[in-house]
Amino acid sequence: MITTAAGPRVVVVGAGAAGALMTLHLARAAAQRSSGLDVVVVDPVSTLGAGTAFGTRDEAHLLNVPAAGMSALPEDPAHFVAWRRRTCAETAGPDEFAPRRSYAQYLDHTVRSALANAEGRVRLRVRAGTAVQLDRRARSVLVGLDDGTRIQADAVVLATGLSRPGFSWAPDELVRSDFFIADPWVPGALDVVSRDRTGPADVLLVGTGLTMVDIAATLGQRPRKGRVLHAISRSGVRPHRHAAVIAPPVIPDVADWGSSIAELRRRMAAHISHVEATTGDWRPGVDGLRHQLSTLWSRLSESDRMAFLAEDAGAWNRMRHRMPPRSAEALDGLLQSRRLTVNAATVQRVRALAGGGLHVTLDDGSERDVGWVINATGPRTDIRAWNNPLVDNLLRTRTGGVRFGVVSTAGLGLRTRAGRLVDSRGRTTAPVWALGALLRGDLWESTAIPEIRMQAHALATAVLDRLDAVGGPDQWPTDPRRSTSVVTRCQTIDVKTMTHAASATHAITEPMSPTIGR
Repeated sequence: MITTAAGPRVVVVGAGAAGALMTLHLARAAAQRSSGLDVVVVDPVSTLGAGTAFGTRDEAHLLNVPAAGMSALPEDPAHFVAWRRRTCAETAGPDEFAPRRSYAQYLDHTVRSALANAEGRVRLRVRAGTAVQLDRRARSVLVGLDDGTRIQADAVVLATGLSRPGFSWAPDELVRSDFFIADPWVPGALDVVSRDRTGPADVLLVGTGLTMVDIAATLGQRPRKGRVLHAISRSGVRPHRHAAVIAPPVIPDVADWGSSIAELRRRMAAHISHVEATTGDWRPGVDGLRHQLSTLWSRLSESDRMAFLAEDAGAWNRMRHRMPPRSAEALDGLLQSRRLTVNAATVQRVRALAGGGLHVTLDDGSERDVGWVINATGPRTDIRAWNNPLVDNLLRTRTGGVRFGVVSTAGLGLRTRAGRLVDSRGRTTAPVWALGALLRGDLWESTAIPEIRMQAHALATAVLDRLDAVGGPDQWPTDPRRSTSVVTRCQTIDVKTMTHAASATHAITEPMSPTIGR
């Protein structure tokens, strides 16, 4: 069965932060044009805005960007701060590192408000499912889901976010063990470890970055007597921390910085040293470089990009992705009380213990019995190793020898031109766009909210321009039903006075029919 849409349809693949921001800016752009639009968001989890990054329910898991940098609206930098003060914390300010779960609530509320302001012209449906393939039609695309549903779209935006953590480092015996947490972000995974009172008390964390910081915060709140968390990585280096007082970024003029990796290393080091000498802090220098990094990345040859990834990316990420002060203080407390150790080591061998847990041998020769091993290494970087059926489908050679997508530098993402997918013949004819993590190979800096909100804003314009060019109905009929409220975790926000609030709220939870097309 095929059902018809009353306006052009955009399918957004991914309901995390990138998908929510894309949906938000599509709704706002359509409302500004008084255009009708049908937006279908496809994701295994039908909660808009949460995703892996912001789906945590632990209040100790904080944003690692100050609230001033987290607005969803480029033209209103204080929007998130104002929402925090209005709904959750009157004392919230621009330097606050808010709980991550509150940001998911903020995105949900902001999307709903945008839909209400569209006065019925924009319809949103969130479809629980996994997109597994795209097939081109004359002027549209068929999006295939894992349950056999096909959704015909006038445009598709890929907002998949980062992959689940990789664990290629883990010996086979560990992968097969019930005491290995391969993905700590699976709901309830850390609760099992926190409640466990059998077997060895200690826990091994493999990875010493920001994921380790979050896991330590969770397990440190409900400690088992005598438990020590042992964190290891190849470097054994923890993330840097944010300063107690956030200074504005010092953005360099990079017009004459050249295009070789050797010169960029020299210039970047000189900039950071100069800023530290003049301000007493290196962080504003790094934060300023962030604004120029995509420009510098675009100048590098493919071989120089690979050299950066091999030799510089680790140090850059530690400076760039920093711990909130409160998280750093909690980590210091665990270290000082000897409930946490951090060392340079890798897992060599694992053996199951008769009473539960694992005996682990590390490459430094040390051995220890632990109740659990938790993977804290972060997401896979190469999209070819994601095991994502949609990404694999895009990279598959089709009839005529054409691939829908091609990988960018080191498999970090898909090659695009102004966000639009480039196929294996170098063309951008398919109405498919991407943002966020899938642009890392093109831009390098493309996974944080400040970058993604700008991408979403630009892509919304590009997508609607394309839809306007091919024509279509100019508005949706108004849904006459009414809803009384939108609920966030912090408080209930009354939307009785919002025009057409019902069409916004109802559409979010409306189920999809098995097959959807024009």
